[in-house]
Amino acid sequence: MMTMMVWMVMMVVVGASGEADEKDHNGPQHKALCGLLKAAVTKWGNSGEGLSDPLRKALGKTLFGKWEGDIHVLKEKLPDDYKNVEKDTGTRSAWCGQPHHGGETNDQNLRRWSGHSAPHDMVCLCTVGEKGWPLNESESSSETETTLCGQNKQTLGAADGKGWDDDGEKELGENHVNATWFGVTVSCLQGETGGDLKKALGTFLGKLEHKPGDKANPNRYQLGEGKPSNWSACDGTSTLGVCVMYYNSTNPKKPQPWWVDLQKAIPEEEKFQEEKKKREEEERRKQQDSQKHNEPRTDDFTSTPTTANQTEKQHGGSNLTEKLRKFNITSGTLISLPSSWLLSAAFLI
Repeated sequence: MMTMMVWMVMMVVVGASGEADEKDHNGPQHKALCGLLKAAVTKWGNSGEGLSDPLRKALGKTLFGKWEGDIHVLKEKLPDDYKNVEKDTGTRSAWCGQPHHGGETNDQNLRRWSGHSAPHDMVCLCTVGEKGWPLNESESSSETETTLCGQNKQTLGAADGKGWDDDGEKELGENHVNATWFGVTVSCLQGETGGDLKKALGTFLGKLEHKPGDKANPNRYQLGEGKPSNWSACDGTSTLGVCVMYYNSTNPKKPQPWWVDLQKAIPEEEKFQEEKKKREEEERRKQQDSQKHNEPRTDDFTSTPTTANQTEKQHGGSNLTEKLRKFNITSGTLISLPSSWLLSAAFLI
């Protein structure tokens, strides 16, 4: 009995130690965003064909940051917007943690921003930051087991001890962003296993944390790890974190995150598909009724018309009998016909 209790205690200790060593930063958030991306790609299908206009546009914005695009291009090449993004100062916080102002931010062209598209937000969520944060947090032998979005430092290009932050280093270009794109993002663009879009969106929204800032930005929602200040967030440091900060403004003139349009479009799509189904059923019913109306009636084929040969035979037999009758009347003599003649006459009849 004592031996069994000792073994149980050892298993609990080992299990707890393993969980501590195998830390996956932003794991649940990545899983939710990746699931939503797969569902969006599945729904997008052949460039949104057959979808309602609101959902088609919302999916375009979700996947490409605009109303249309090519999934195959995203899978094959890092978008040009990211060229040399890591060499410029201030890009990480501006592209992942600041509100979109529709122009210049931190003395740079804001080519992308938090909420631009789901693939971009994946880059913000899963690219290592300052000095490879958070994959540089452990110096023990277990550091290879620490992952970001399910990937280790080798996959995410963090073996060099560097990353995408606000400092900017000319020699980096877009090295770590490129590693995240092909190591994490592209695998989420495979729509073959995509699930239900509405359910996937609900799961994703459940991972957002409401983190209000100053009076100008009360509706901030963060995806991923980090402790934002009132005016800054998600800059790739160990404090502000590797994350995405969404600014869901109530001002309709300001850009909204891609998932806001998706929220609004899904109910419209459900209504659209329901009406489409009703129209198709009505059209099918009309076609069936038309076919029944044009089908020939069966009673038209029940009576067999008399043929010309049958008519001639009937007329021939009647004429012969009538001639014999007349001959008997005029001659007054009963004519006895040979049986062979009668048999021949029978055949003629």
